[in-house]
Amino acid sequence: MSTALLARSATPDRAFERLYRRHVHDVYRYVLAVLRNQADAEDATQATFLSAYRAFMRGEEPLKPRNWLLKIAHNECRQRFRAASRRPTEVAWDDERGAAPGVDETVPTADEIRTALAHLSFNQRSALVMRELEGRSYNEIATILGLSVSAVETLLFRARRALREQLEGGLTCGEAEAALSKRLDGKLAAAEQRALRAHLRECGECAVLERKQ
Repeated sequence: MSTALLARSATPDRAFERLYRRHVHDVYRYVLAVLRNQADAEDATQATFLSAYRAFMRGEEPLKPRNWLLKIAHNECRQRFRAASRRPTEVAWDDERGAAPGVDETVPTADEIRTALAHLSFNQRSALVMRELEGRSYNEIATILGLSVSAVETLLFRARRALREQLEGGLTCGEAEAALSKRLDGKLAAAEQRALRAHLRECGECAVLERKQ
């Protein structure tokens, strides 16, 4: 990650430079997990700290710098989300577990999880990253996303359900069209409903068909 230029040019104040060096890796890790593109993550991290620097120089002194920076990063990611979510990317994820003695096909791979996450809404993906990857509390997530704790609980419940549905998906467009017809007739089973929701997140054409219905 190219951060040397930002560190030299945007942090003349030593206090901010200490803040930058202490939290830059946390911010970058979060942004990369949300945007899933290394170039976008580097750019968004630099933009985050430039925004933070301007606020810092105006006299803003956050009580919880990490949460403050992540909230700025979250807003930065939100602006980039539409373009980033439409660009196919390959992101290298660290995996220190080593090679497994065998492959358990019932356990989703990192690639499958990463692909499934890509189809979740922006806030769902952000909340899952903060909760499951970073281990943040509900209160911290609520502060960063600007939601109540109860709203975060609901968001995470729906995000986990959506992720599970994506991992269990697998409908073709023809099967999805048939499922939509069955749903109109009130004959769609719960398992079929989950598979249909997963497909509609992935397929824009079928999502348009659903809206027309």
